[in-house]
Amino acid sequence: MKKLLALFLGLTMTMALASGLEKINPLEAEKMQKEKKAIIVDVREPNEIKEGMAKEAISVPLSTMKDKKKDWEKIVNTFPKDKTVIVYCGIGVRAEKVGLELAKKGYKVLNMGGFESWEKAGLPLVKK
Repeated sequence: MKKLLALFLGLTMTMALASGLEKINPLEAEKMQKEKKAIIVDVREPNEIKEGMAKEAISVPLSTMKDKKKDWEKIVNTFPKDKTVIVYCGIGVRAEKVGLELAKKGYKVLNMGGFESWEKAGLPLVKK
């Protein structure tokens, strides 16, 4: 019974990891950005960005991916393939959606979760 439970838990964790993006914390994200190893993409909507966004982040709202596919493709095609793309939104759900689409296009993508974590870490912000 214990072996069966261990097998079940192992499979469950493997499936969970396989289905989502790897996570990154804001301090690691900023370090990668400073070292020119990554770009940071904010997928929140324009009304949310008024609160501020990570310094040097690129704004690409989720709605652009859904409603303006050609514009989204044009923006995404400017992302360097040799850098990691770090995505974030309000809490991480939309970032996951966009990140998975970027991963399908061959980008290495990490999910930083929500903007609040960047803000709470005291990292540089830009107010729009």
